[in-house]
Amino acid sequence: MVLLAETSGKAQFIRNELLGKRTPVNSPGYWRADVDTGKLYLRMNPVGLIDMYDMNINIGSEYRINHNWSATMDAGYIYFSQYAGRVKSASGILLRPGIRKYAGKRKDFFLELQLHYKEVSYRVKDWLEKSLVNDVATYEEYKTFRYHKQVFGAHFTIGAREYLSRNHRWFFEVYAGVGLHYKKEGMRNETNSRYDPPNLLLIANGSSETVKRFSPAVPGGIRLVFRLSRK
Repeated sequence: MVLLAETSGKAQFIRNELLGKRTPVNSPGYWRADVDTGKLYLRMNPVGLIDMYDMNINIGSEYRINHNWSATMDAGYIYFSQYAGRVKSASGILLRPGIRKYAGKRKDFFLELQLHYKEVSYRVKDWLEKSLVNDVATYEEYKTFRYHKQVFGAHFTIGAREYLSRNHRWFFEVYAGVGLHYKKEGMRNETNSRYDPPNLLLIANGSSETVKRFSPAVPGGIRLVFRLSRK
């Protein structure tokens, strides 16, 4: 009897969706109309396009294991940056695999743990302090040089989704959280040199040696999501 009721509810939900109707709350198929039944999703984070330091095109996917758990993956290409001062060009990658836990009656709230990896190469044209003696530059040279950055870390975020279409194929997510990054950065092939970038938020000391440090992270943004398939 339970199986028959569930099958009937599913059929009612499908009929209503095809007709563009919302399933009534008191019907057997209500839970299927109110809880997402997707399996595979395509998503994009438009916030990356306006990232003031590492502008990127970020596209990802989500695979729903069951109603409560899913695996996620975001990948991005960094195409422009002002992170290291007067940058002429930049290129890099961004990878964020994760695991997500859904919560709430409608499964529209989530907790997510993401690993974070970023690698960027910057082509900078600016003044370099050269031939340091007792941490004092002998002279300065205006030239083009390479600045390189690697970031390893983890993010813990919470978020919620809001549907944009009746059939639940389009929706957006809002999320925010905290994280920790381990950075390695510095100039490439510039021995005994120092760079003091005009970017005041750049924490690196600008020396020719690779700087290694931990720093806090505050991830957050909005994702536009499209459901590719159902369970």
